[in-house]
Amino acid sequence: MKILLTGCSSGLGKALHDLLRHNHDVHSLSRNDLDLSDANSVVNYQVAIYDMVIHCAGTGIGGKLPFNNHCTQAVKDIVSTNLLAPVLLTNKLLQQNPDCKVVCVTSTNNKHYYPNDLAYSLSKASLSVFLKMLAVDHPQLKYLEIQLGLTKTEFNNNRYKKDMDRFVDIYQYPHLDATYVAEQINQVLFNNHIKFIEISP
Repeated sequence: MKILLTGCSSGLGKALHDLLRHNHDVHSLSRNDLDLSDANSVVNYQVAIYDMVIHCAGTGIGGKLPFNNHCTQAVKDIVSTNLLAPVLLTNKLLQQNPDCKVVCVTSTNNKHYYPNDLAYSLSKASLSVFLKMLAVDHPQLKYLEIQLGLTKTEFNNNRYKKDMDRFVDIYQYPHLDATYVAEQINQVLFNNHIKFIEISP
């Protein structure tokens, strides 16, 4: 199977790439290949024909602030990377292959909003709604939403990399290992009857 995977530089994306590449043709997009925060770059990106896309990339750089203190550029980058890029890429991929399976990694934060993370939480909740609407437009669509709980990756370090004085270690709380999550995803990824899974600590 030919798979397009975003967010493969580290964390869950890398773990998925390392697992899937043994049995599938995986084209992994890192931030060096395509800047998902730049809508023009995404619009101009030439996609091939894929059997599946896994939207795994996510960012929260500059987050964990009350919304009125959030840098406007950071809000744009978070929403563009986490929501607009998957929407645009999915549009291009389905034009190339209407049978392409669409897989989105969202967040268990969708069930309960925790304060001072509005841009990130909005982007993940909206990605979930996008997938549901897409399935209405295309009743035969193959899709899977993976609602993921706290998983240890570089996400938290990256979130504060421009302001390390604000760093908070969220991994003091129960969390998942990225390799374990990738293995759990692999167990259901190719079962087209499963449309939603939640993986929590």
